[in-house]
Amino acid sequence: MNIKKIIFGILLFTVFTGVAQRNDNDKIKAYKTAFITEALELTVSEAEKFWPVYNTYAKEYQKIKIVKTRQVFRKIRTVGGIDKLSDAEADTILEELLEIDIKVAKAKKQLKKDLTGVISSKKIIKLIAVHIFWVTKQR
Repeated sequence: MNIKKIIFGILLFTVFTGVAQRNDNDKIKAYKTAFITEALELTVSEAEKFWPVYNTYAKEYQKIKIVKTRQVFRKIRTVGGIDKLSDAEADTILEELLEIDIKVAKAKKQLKKDLTGVISSKKIIKLIAVHIFWVTKQR
């Protein structure tokens, strides 16, 4: 039997058997782990090195992209929407949004650096695509 299928099976089993004992965040994290492991076809050796790096990146991405973007859009709602912003406020918010994108790009560059030698460049590309899919699906 293929080692990748075994790992995926174990991860899925963990998700389904622990449903009653886990909160929603734990179930989502387990599903995400299984999803990414299968999508990247990680070997056991790759997975051992991959997950600490990816988890650090995912936390940083969450902090930068999700939290900061929500803060910016909360500012917009506070003033009554985009149409209620002054030109100066709009310019400031636009700069904040661009800075968020720059920080995300830097985090991706660090992810690539940290994963080089752990997984192939092709798998890193797949990871970025899967991560984007996962993040947009969660909204």
